[in-house]
Amino acid sequence: MPRFLPSLKARIALMTTALVAVFGAGIVLGSLYYAHRDLREGLQNQQDSIVRLAADQLDTAMDDRILLLSHLTPQLRDGLAASHSQPASVLGPQLLQTLQRAVPIPTAFNSLMIADAGGRVLTAPHMPVEVSDRAYFREAARSLAPVVTAPIRARVSGTVGVLVVVPVLSDASAFLGVAGGWLELSSPNFLVELSHVRLGNTGFYCLVSAGPDPVYVQHPDAAQRQQPARATGDTCGVDDSPAFFEFLMPARPVIARYLMSTTGWELVAVLPAQEAFAPLRQMQQRFGLMSGLALVVVAALLWLVIRRLLEPLSRLHQVVRDSAGDASAFERLPPRPHRDEIGDVTRAFVRLMRDVRQRGLLLARSERRLRAVTDTLPALLAFIDTDERYVFNNIAYERAFGMPVEQIRGKTVRELLGEGKYARARPHLQRALAGHIVSFDAEYDDPEPHWMEMTYRPEWSEDGRQVVGVHIHAQDITQRKLETLRLSRMSQTDHLTQLFNRSAFESQLHAVMARSREDGRMMALMYLDMDRFKAVNDQYGHAVGDLLLQAFALRLRRCVRDADVVARLGGDEFAVILENIDSAANARGVAEAILEAVARGFHFDGVPADVDVSIGIALYQGGTTTEDALMRSADVLLYRAKTQGRGRYEIGPPELLEAAL
Repeated sequence: MPRFLPSLKARIALMTTALVAVFGAGIVLGSLYYAHRDLREGLQNQQDSIVRLAADQLDTAMDDRILLLSHLTPQLRDGLAASHSQPASVLGPQLLQTLQRAVPIPTAFNSLMIADAGGRVLTAPHMPVEVSDRAYFREAARSLAPVVTAPIRARVSGTVGVLVVVPVLSDASAFLGVAGGWLELSSPNFLVELSHVRLGNTGFYCLVSAGPDPVYVQHPDAAQRQQPARATGDTCGVDDSPAFFEFLMPARPVIARYLMSTTGWELVAVLPAQEAFAPLRQMQQRFGLMSGLALVVVAALLWLVIRRLLEPLSRLHQVVRDSAGDASAFERLPPRPHRDEIGDVTRAFVRLMRDVRQRGLLLARSERRLRAVTDTLPALLAFIDTDERYVFNNIAYERAFGMPVEQIRGKTVRELLGEGKYARARPHLQRALAGHIVSFDAEYDDPEPHWMEMTYRPEWSEDGRQVVGVHIHAQDITQRKLETLRLSRMSQTDHLTQLFNRSAFESQLHAVMARSREDGRMMALMYLDMDRFKAVNDQYGHAVGDLLLQAFALRLRRCVRDADVVARLGGDEFAVILENIDSAANARGVAEAILEAVARGFHFDGVPADVDVSIGIALYQGGTTTEDALMRSADVLLYRAKTQGRGRYEIGPPELLEAAL
């Protein structure tokens, strides 16, 4: 008994429906995947911007408090210098009163403290307290720079908070003690307010301290505060692992991080996946419903269409089955067959034979039509055979080479282009003759500078086994190329100073560091900041400020070599990349030349612009240091130069300075 086999119509309908279902599911899953990816990228970019803005606000608040304390340290010098000869009960209140007159309590700090060089807290005369064993005190005494602690417990009050410490130095830069401001984490201040800020409805921030043992400075869960945290990549305790089908059932929250420049703390923003991807879940539900309905409709329509299309085949099948036992049936075909499927095939065969005799005429007519079309195009169109001889050219060749098309036909590419141009085109022609489609841009200087976009497309034999020639398409793209170059230059130039902008600077830095790693030559990255520029800009207006920036950029450019990179990063911030220097002395010489050039002063229409420049110089000579790390190093050195007097420079790291010696 023969096995049951569905009809051809049924099999085609079933297979087509199955393929539509598979491809439809693939399209749906692919669309959901890319929708999830695009949504995550958009949310990530949004979160990065938000957390960067929040970190900048925290940095500004912290920097204001550091500057407030730093400006008051000169008033504490005399008192701390005499701390060994006066009792703390007398000296402490005097010094504390000096601070309290200028520092608003509790607006800026919750409380203030002063300690002498031996670590004795003078502001607690009735309760002897020593802080010489505290890490922040030792760091301030060692670095002579402001220190912001991780959360600590105060020895006087027992409360937990963050201490901002500024060293007090003598005229000879000797360490006399510290002045500090206390930010209590249980009282209202800008750090505590962070835990009340929400991202959306369920998102939140947390703040992680720096150092070898980082902890949570702030966390929406009060129990997590001062608990250990990860130094890098912290997630505020939220699970960051993806689901198995993350794009269908998102589980990973959107996490953004930003490093505070004043403290080195990391601000982390977390937006839970349930809120972040709520619109995607709604879209998935609607998309799934609509896809299911569409599949049912498509399956029904396919069945109807296939049934309609295969009706002539069913009739032809009946005719073939009746003719299977008669081998001479074809010879007995009538000269005028009936109008059925076999009759259509017979008539098509007769028409084919008649068409063969007309092929020559049609071929000539086709060539005339082809030339009529190609001669109207401005591009150069040609066809060459395997000997690189021109078989066809449009009229554009006549205009380009100054000779009739009939003379060009039969010439080789070498004969027409000449040795120079042919040498450049030959590798591409050989690749095209080997069966590859080749596209490239070529620049020529004859008769005038111009660019051509070249495309070589191989022509295969009828059996597809060998290349019988190459189609050439050449188009003049000079105007487009010039416009591209112009836009590229504009995108890399600062419009005010005509120096490199930040984007071009980062590209140049990446390339220079790569070359330094390859050849082992020393380079230097200089960060420059104009001191008192804001005062000039505010006093004399933006017009004078712009003239000052332009004049400074011109002097800066004159202090370096032509090959060195000079860029304006924004505002009054500039950067210089010195490549292939022999030692740190070269960088020092450039820095001193810049300081000397700025010291000459600036005058615009009789208006003096009294500014200085502070410089941070980071040396590099190969190694694993990244661009970001080198820029941070230069920024730290710049900050050190500004905090130690302005109008000076700082250079590092020490190991490269010693190697240069």
